[in-house]
Amino acid sequence: MISFDREKAVAGLGDSTRFSKAFTKLENGEDVTICFLGGSITQGSLSSTPQTCYAYRVYEWLKEKFQSANISYVNAGVGGTTSVFGAARADRDVLSYAPDIVLVEFSVNDECNEYFFESYEGLVRKLLYSDCEPAVAALFNFYYQDGKSAERIHSKVTRHYGIPAASMHGAIYEDILSGKIENTELLSPDGLHPNDLGHELLAGVVTNLFERLYEKGNDDFLEKKDDGTEKKMPLTTNSFEFAKRLDNRNFEALLSGFVVDASVQNGVSDCFKNGWLGKKLHDKIVFELKDEYECSGIAVQFDRTIKRPAPVVSICLDGNEDEKIIIDTAFDQTWGDLLDLKQLIFHQTKGSHRLEIEVIDDKNGMAVPFNLVSVIINGTK
Repeated sequence: MISFDREKAVAGLGDSTRFSKAFTKLENGEDVTICFLGGSITQGSLSSTPQTCYAYRVYEWLKEKFQSANISYVNAGVGGTTSVFGAARADRDVLSYAPDIVLVEFSVNDECNEYFFESYEGLVRKLLYSDCEPAVAALFNFYYQDGKSAERIHSKVTRHYGIPAASMHGAIYEDILSGKIENTELLSPDGLHPNDLGHELLAGVVTNLFERLYEKGNDDFLEKKDDGTEKKMPLTTNSFEFAKRLDNRNFEALLSGFVVDASVQNGVSDCFKNGWLGKKLHDKIVFELKDEYECSGIAVQFDRTIKRPAPVVSICLDGNEDEKIIIDTAFDQTWGDLLDLKQLIFHQTKGSHRLEIEVIDDKNGMAVPFNLVSVIINGTK
């Protein structure tokens, strides 16, 4: 395995109190659940098997280190998704398991801007202040060719909340620039997604952080530092902490031509299920967002597809016909469909809304169905 700088691979140890509690449970042979929440790297893209991705390797490391413990593993990685979707789905995909440890990874999917600064903070707060009070850690990945990453804004969040963080940029980027690592294709054929060797290295960066936290032990508890239970003031407007994802499992939309997608979802990465399908010209779906669904932000999540011909839809919010948004759902990449997200409104005054989506071009009846996977609302509190 390629070596890495173990000091610089730790972006911050944060407050170790919750990790100390989790490690104590592991030492005592208790039941412990670890969840991994992120994008395609966490899902295991380009690893040869699910067992060779970094997340599973970290899980195996924990099992080897704490052999008397009963450790459960949850991989909640979904390719091509950001912390916006992470915040909206964390309740169902992560917190429903009452995890003891959660590792968050979105630094190559989020852009380095204020929007994702806010969504990442909302996700961290949702995890940190949940009833199960997990130990939360962050993983910062980067693009090998140019060092691109959202680590700069994500690390502002982790430092504010005392979240321990591991950095692949810190671990190896200087060696890439200096030529010590001559060929990054040995780690990642596409400059982003690790192969098995890259996942092994990534797992080493994470377990290095966990080893440091384990060695740190109860120092933070003994010094009576904040363990994250007491809510800190947010750094942003904090629209995403209470983000909700609406799909056909928890919301009844008004259907005119659209039908409920009743296909069975096979794991969290089977992510295009549980929504609504519209195929024919003028098929329409309406969301009345009122009462508990009053919000200040709305996004639609849909299948941007490589299949052809692809439909075109219009989106009308609150009857504003002159401000309709037109979306051509054709995706011009070749690697597969994209679970795309379109933010319609953001930071508006909280209130009720009516959302209408209509198929306006079905390519003479030949288009594949438009797949509205979900509607995500934020700013609900």
